[in-house]
Amino acid sequence: MRITLIGILVSSFLWVSCSSSHKVSQNTSNSAPSYDLDKNVAIDRLSQGLQYQTVSLEDTSEIDFEAYDNFIAFLDENYPNVHENIERERISQYSLLYKWEGANTGLKPAMMIGHYDVVPVKYGDDTLWQYAPFAGEVAEGFVWGRGALDDKGGVMSIMEALEYLTEQGFEPERTFYIALHHDEEVGGVRGAQQIAEHLEEQNIELAYLVDEGLPIAEEIIENVEVPLAMIGVASKGSVNIELRYSQDGGHSSMPTRTSVIGTLSNAVNRIERKPMRASYSGLIVETFEPLIPYMTFTQRLAFNNTWLFKGIIKNKLSNNPATNAALRTTAAKTIFEAGFKENVLPVDGRVIINFRIHPNDTVEDVEQYVRSRIKNSNIDVRVMDRARNPSPVSSTRAVPYQMLKQTIEGAFNQVLVAPSLFIAASDARHFHGLTSNIYRFRPIRARHEDRSRVHGIDERISVENYMEMIRFQIRLIENGAAEL
Repeated sequence: MRITLIGILVSSFLWVSCSSSHKVSQNTSNSAPSYDLDKNVAIDRLSQGLQYQTVSLEDTSEIDFEAYDNFIAFLDENYPNVHENIERERISQYSLLYKWEGANTGLKPAMMIGHYDVVPVKYGDDTLWQYAPFAGEVAEGFVWGRGALDDKGGVMSIMEALEYLTEQGFEPERTFYIALHHDEEVGGVRGAQQIAEHLEEQNIELAYLVDEGLPIAEEIIENVEVPLAMIGVASKGSVNIELRYSQDGGHSSMPTRTSVIGTLSNAVNRIERKPMRASYSGLIVETFEPLIPYMTFTQRLAFNNTWLFKGIIKNKLSNNPATNAALRTTAAKTIFEAGFKENVLPVDGRVIINFRIHPNDTVEDVEQYVRSRIKNSNIDVRVMDRARNPSPVSSTRAVPYQMLKQTIEGAFNQVLVAPSLFIAASDARHFHGLTSNIYRFRPIRARHEDRSRVHGIDERISVENYMEMIRFQIRLIENGAAEL
């Protein structure tokens, strides 16, 4: 009974705002690096880069590859020092692999990757944007456009860093590979996968790889204002499961007791009412650990006594889509098709559910869960193509992780750093045969309201944040190119 009362007490206060937000005061001896960068030039180049409509589509016959060629020509023209000092080859015609030869061939090479392809803007959605999605408008302290966050901003910041360093005469100790892919948004099979296979054929073994990934999250927990830079040390798997059901049709004036739509809706409802199990252990514990000293008293009480309050923590974190995705395998109902005319009963229907698989689960676990939840043997359950299990978990004790962590701490004075689970997918998944040290991070400052901008409307990045990204990329190359 005592445990129940304590649980109710903490549940009541854990996520309720106190009379004022919990203010953070951090003292640090680190100072952000200073580089002589021309902001106007860098922002203008990003603006121009966003204007190339390098849109990825599943049907390659519908892709405007001229935009891809023009973007590559744009890189050639605007980053002359990079292309004079660093070897480059084109893979699968549109993906780019740079090799910056290091002075010490005894060191394993490092690698940085990103992608310049972007998702399409849905017809009609362009009218909802504050600024046109491919105009690259610079306004209100932001650069607006599709790709600003995912991932042209990342690609362009890497190119800016390379241009600065080559102009300054910097020479890396270790060889650096930089890969810019052209089809990440449709799986990376023709770009990243081909580059990985190309390197594997040369028996290349990487010291580490850094890809796009998690951001610097602000206000990740209510009342805690300290920013948290999250390094993705693992990524979720993915599987699309199709539910298909058929029955006799007929005229809508004489409906049957059951229907295609009703049966499939019931199956979906059963999955929504009881999602796959949540787990507050492993990576997510490490993610929140640095934040505990900055939490309110009641929050600290719970997070420091998970043996007692784990259930409450899981319940509260499950209410936020971002933290819920780090707790469990999620199910997104993305396609529902049935019927073709308002007065005809449909004879066939299907639902597609996209599961993002937590490292605690597998594709087989998801399929078993679906079958056990819907409890209807008449519904055909099919695992669709391109299913993949979660990635291996990269070590946080490895020297490259510590180097990346220290680089972030040196570049951003008021930021805590923690490992975390990358809940989306990226091209890094194609490179696990080259290194066990894969880390997913972009120093993009993000709040909850920014989630919808990625692949959504009004994608943008602040001018100041973009300049921070460039400075970070310079420091990361400087630190990572040395002997670790």
